[in-house]
Amino acid sequence: MEVSTMAHETQTNASLLSNENDIAVLTMAESAHIMRAMLSSIDLEELINDYFIILADKLPCCSLKLSFADKVLKTGKSKSRSRIMKISIYYGHPFGTPQHAQLAYSFAKVLTPVQRKLLSEIHGIFAMSLRHALEYYRISQLATKDMLTGLDNRNSFSESISKLISISTRNADTFGLLVFDLDNFKSVNDRFGHQEGDLVLIAFAEVLRQSLRDSDYAFRFGGDEFCCLLIDSDPKANERVAKRITKAIHNHPLFMQHGVSSSVGATSFIDGDSCESIFQRADTALYRAKEAGKNLFIAA
Repeated sequence: MEVSTMAHETQTNASLLSNENDIAVLTMAESAHIMRAMLSSIDLEELINDYFIILADKLPCCSLKLSFADKVLKTGKSKSRSRIMKISIYYGHPFGTPQHAQLAYSFAKVLTPVQRKLLSEIHGIFAMSLRHALEYYRISQLATKDMLTGLDNRNSFSESISKLISISTRNADTFGLLVFDLDNFKSVNDRFGHQEGDLVLIAFAEVLRQSLRDSDYAFRFGGDEFCCLLIDSDPKANERVAKRITKAIHNHPLFMQHGVSSSVGATSFIDGDSCESIFQRADTALYRAKEAGKNLFIAA
């Protein structure tokens, strides 16, 4: 098999990696050692890093990239004229829709036939662990993600805010909590149906993504209820972010078309807060914003 330079990448399957020669390159002891190392973690990032260390020790591998779902994991450093080899990996329930991932190997030079055989054997061992880790990630996402908007769900919120409270208490830090409710959203469903209502929810989720920093979190609780956790944020920063979001909604064609706005309740963590107490403060502020005429920001 010919392996190309970065300018012309080759798509291949694992079966094409090996020589027709069936004699194994790895000893049984080496295979067992690699298998034990690959079974030591189900975390994808840790697994890729461990695999790269093993690979680089035996082959001229300079980097490794795993692409799956909406994520890309990389380790090592590609060189200017690296040889790229891509391998597709399918995982998931045998009776469900197959999920696709791609592993891109970057080599400093063209592999010899013996090296290709060695790669085939190492990859075969790794692929078993990788499929398990990918499936674990997929199932974890189902448990913590809102399927409509792609935002984290209420289960994920409970876990995230508990961690933030623990960190903030230990380090004497603070964080902000914004709770949102879409004004007049029910009329969209009533007049135009749930499909149009779903488009509004998806659009609002995208507004949140565009308005927050990478370090912040956005969640959908269900219906038209959303919230955000703002890392290292004080009351003034909470208000700036909330107004940025409400302005984006005000200028969004879909929200303008349906007359949908957003009411916001906000608060910041204070020492002694529990998950329940900080959320109750923000939720009470949201209720006051709704009662005061909607499309308002109120902090507590």
